Amino acid sequence: MVGVAGRSKGCNTCRKRRVKCDEAKPQCYRCIKAGFECLGYERATQWRHTSVTPLPTSRLHMPEFMGLTQPVPMGFAPVPELNLIAFEGDMCTAHMFGNFVWKSYGTLWLERAAEGKLGILSLDAVKALARLNFGLSNRVQDLQLQGVALYGKCLRVLAEELGKEAVHDNRTLVVPILVLMMVSAIQADRTAAVFHLKAIGKVLMLCGPEAFQRQPLRNAFEAARATLLVASLFSRRRTFLEEPYWQDVPYALDPSMKPQQSQLLDIFVTIPGFLEESGHINSMTHIDDDLVDPSIILDEQLSRRAELCRCIAAQLEKLYRWRWNWQRKYGQYVTADKCEWQRSPSPNASYFTANPGDVARLQFSRPVYADDIALYNAALMWLMTLIWKLQPFQAASIIRGCARCAATSSASPCDSPTSSLQNISFEPLRWPGAALSIREPATEICRIFDWQCRHHEQHGSFGDQTCMYLFPLGMARAVLDSDPDYQRWIDSMLDLNPITAGYGRGGGSVVGFSSFVTKCAVDADVRGSEDII
Repeated sequence: MVGVAGRSKGCNTCRKRRVKCDEAKPQCYRCIKAGFECLGYERATQWRHTSVTPLPTSRLHMPEFMGLTQPVPMGFAPVPELNLIAFEGDMCTAHMFGNFVWKSYGTLWLERAAEGKLGILSLDAVKALARLNFGLSNRVQDLQLQGVALYGKCLRVLAEELGKEAVHDNRTLVVPILVLMMVSAIQADRTAAVFHLKAIGKVLMLCGPEAFQRQPLRNAFEAARATLLVASLFSRRRTFLEEPYWQDVPYALDPSMKPQQSQLLDIFVTIPGFLEESGHINSMTHIDDDLVDPSIILDEQLSRRAELCRCIAAQLEKLYRWRWNWQRKYGQYVTADKCEWQRSPSPNASYFTANPGDVARLQFSRPVYADDIALYNAALMWLMTLIWKLQPFQAASIIRGCARCAATSSASPCDSPTSSLQNISFEPLRWPGAALSIREPATEICRIFDWQCRHHEQHGSFGDQTCMYLFPLGMARAVLDSDPDYQRWIDSMLDLNPITAGYGRGGGSVVGFSSFVTKCAVDADVRGSEDII
């Protein structure tokens, strides 16, 4: 019967064509008429395993059959012939993305690279990082060797790509270079890190900011900018990224998409230039020339120092304006809970210069808000430190003047400046300009990290990028270096997670920041918000 599943007697050709067969033999006429080869009616024998005749019910209860009716315990261990090598890559990649610092640093572009959507070189670089990281973390030597081998292969391919004339068209090269930079970091290979830094700068300059106007390369650009910024702070050399061209063009298609941390980086990238100029000014005192009048050198030095201080003050005022605008937009997402300090780790009562009963534990509705204020305080400490170092006697009045100008320019045009400012509350955070000492922003960073260290898992939930996660805390540690209570509190917070454990405990300071810190910058008197308005 044709049309009944499993019962058709038609030829094999008609069965494959799923048409009705006339069942003519030896060949059906339908196949002949349609020009098909009739494959006949023979069926291949199919062997099927079927059960034997069921046993009588009464015999199932006999002793010899009781074992057949009892449940057999099942083991879930794989047989010895099986192993997890097929899942090796997935396990290593998943372990890599378990590092929330890397994941927030590489938001969008690291994920796309792991999926192979940004080219073979990017994919191989991620594989090298994932295998080497997993091997080092779990002491698996084979995976370490695989990671090192892949890393070497990527370096050779990258060198070839950078040597091509058309490198200015390959904007995606910035992604594998950033990943390889991360590999060199976990290997503590400073020579390779310098090579990668130069490669990042070369690709950015050849491609131009227009090449990074769309995601995920725009996030890759921000990560590259933060990486080059840290290197420039360490070398105290001006970076090309301080030009407004590099700050505005990447977001020219949609300026509203520029994140708050990117706006802070626009201020941060000017600091290496200030450090370089400060070094030039200090070197003027070492000129060995009998023909030059020392008074002329001193006058030139004082003039350049005053001009440099004016440039720094302009950035400080810009930073204070940013803080006012941020408070208007996101201030309601920061709260405090005074009862929360009962949990561990918690600060000692001596940690704060204010009354400890008035200091509450900060709460943020999203990790990005905590990251914003932490990075703001880091920039604030840099600028205030430089002002105190260049003009120690005028520093207090300069900082107050910047705070007043920022507050006045941030007032609503519809209201008087005083009434408009009084309607904005910064609690539980500090007012911009409320402190003259860099100790105050350092303690606020510690309070912020107290929340961050307890909410690491949220960094991957919102998809926000954070390029300088631990940088602010490293600066705060340098400022509070002489306070053992604060050092113990910082260490206890870092040790809550194995990824951050031990950070900054080996001595030294972030990018040499402590070498600029003076006693007057740390011990300056604290002023309240009433001094600003």
